Amino acid sequence: MADRKEVSGRVRQMNGLELVKVSARELQERIDEHCRLLAGTMNHCKAELDTCNLLDCPHRRKLVGTLVETIRVLEETRRAFKSRRLEVLRKRLMDVLVEQD
Repeated sequence: MADRKEVSGRVRQMNGLELVKVSARELQERIDEHCRLLAGTMNHCKAELDTCNLLDCPHRRKLVGTLVETIRVLEETRRAFKSRRLEVLRKRLMDVLVEQD
């Protein structure tokens, strides 16, 4: 959870009330997603659900961690292996990582 807030281009420490409001908003988003999941199950429909966002999926965390490590290794070795294909791959992986945030 974030403990800083951007105000007029500056980052400042959030106070306790602001942290509670952010936490409550995040909990409400998860409750809403859970309700969609239950509604889809009860109606026997194939609802389009993003289950990896439910309860901070450990598989997603592991995948993102592995992606970060892969990018770091490609970055560290880019001078040793002057490969255009590896450069393109590294940039594509970085784009995917940015999209996940």
